[in-house]
Amino acid sequence: MRDKSIWMPLLAVIAITSALCAIRLAISPPVAMTETTARPLKPPVTGQINVAFVVSKDANVMDIAGAWEVFQDTMLTSKGQPWEGGDDMVMPFNTYTVSDSLDPVDANGLTVIPSYVFATAPKPRIIVVPAQGGRSAVQKTWLLTNAKTADVTMSVCTGASMLAAYGLLDGEVATTHHLYEHRLQENYPAVHFANGTRYVENDKISTAAGLTSGIDLALHVVERYYGRTIAKSTADYMEYHSDLWKNPEGAAVKAEIVTK
Repeated sequence: MRDKSIWMPLLAVIAITSALCAIRLAISPPVAMTETTARPLKPPVTGQINVAFVVSKDANVMDIAGAWEVFQDTMLTSKGQPWEGGDDMVMPFNTYTVSDSLDPVDANGLTVIPSYVFATAPKPRIIVVPAQGGRSAVQKTWLLTNAKTADVTMSVCTGASMLAAYGLLDGEVATTHHLYEHRLQENYPAVHFANGTRYVENDKISTAAGLTSGIDLALHVVERYYGRTIAKSTADYMEYHSDLWKNPEGAAVKAEIVTK
């Protein structure tokens, strides 16, 4: 006869574990990102779309350059078709950097001279926040004010920590570099950090996982304005052959909420 003193506690542990898993699934926010449902964005009738990159000390070069290159390389004809050479070329995005001062910024060894200070920067329709170390009251005020009217405010890598610190991600699903997910989750419990995805889009606030994933998110922002054909043309011009900007999870990656 089997010893019930061994099996009964084991069955109890299994039951409790199953219950905890069920509870976790019930309280975890939904993360359905295989096909994004972010609303299309309407380009202006005239003029360019201003894209402001917030920079401060220790700004990450790839976080800046990846998204910057996407917006800078988006080219179309006056009829809205992909540009394939010739004089009929429209560059719809105007990229610039903004910081607390015009003093050179040390971006981990690469010197970046800001285009504008917060007080003089053109009003952005897209705000990009790369990973960086600087925080200031002026920066916070500018970001919170302009995020209200911008079409998209997007972070790359641990730039999500700035959005989280300023309350822009409260109650939202977000992502960041995989090595920092748990730390940010602990620091900002009002945010639901997800992994296994290149980017997460909410209605106006978006986050990219890290480094090169900023390219994917920026390409999808281009798609939201001008359609997939123009975004693909931009990716082709950049010799960027990943399709993860179309499907941020990939074919076999399932996003999951980081355990708090």
